[in-house]
Amino acid sequence: MAGKTPFRMNLTPEQQAAIRKATGKNAEALELSVEELEERIAPGGVLPE
Repeated sequence: MAGKTPFRMNLTPEQQAAIRKATGKNAEALELSVEELEERIAPGGVLPE
């Protein structure tokens, strides 16, 4: 993520608990690059018109 500001989403206590239960790890926020966020929102990329 060098040179780019990542997208950061702070988690609610309920979301933190769900992540802890699923992974055994603590997380206060999710941090993604714009490219990673776009891939999760629209998997497979944008279709041409």
